[in-house]
Amino acid sequence: MGTILKEIEVAGDKGKTSLRVLFDTGASRSFIRRDKAESIATFLKSPIPLRFRLGDGKETLSVEFSTDLYFTLKGYTFFYQFFIADDLAHEMILGADAMQVNKIVPIPELEDVRIDPTVLDLELV
Repeated sequence: MGTILKEIEVAGDKGKTSLRVLFDTGASRSFIRRDKAESIATFLKSPIPLRFRLGDGKETLSVEFSTDLYFTLKGYTFFYQFFIADDLAHEMILGADAMQVNKIVPIPELEDVRIDPTVLDLELV
């Protein structure tokens, strides 16, 4: 199974940048590394620290901040909330939550993703 890493444009309320993003179906939530988020986005402090169990099942990651970001993939721009973490191995992790909501389907054997642009048709009903 291939690892899906892509260089994509990410924008927040303060600016935009290009980040190397890991598409990780094993991550239940989406994260951005603090040093990459500071220059592009305002942080929202959680009233309580959130703890995420890491893949080894033993260690945890404590998170106190989140931010809203836009990211552009294959010419389409998506919006999602990301948790901010100090020590991530990758600049940004797009987890299963963001992929499911935005209908981004990983294709590991091609090290690529498929986009369903119908998710971008916003309706107010």
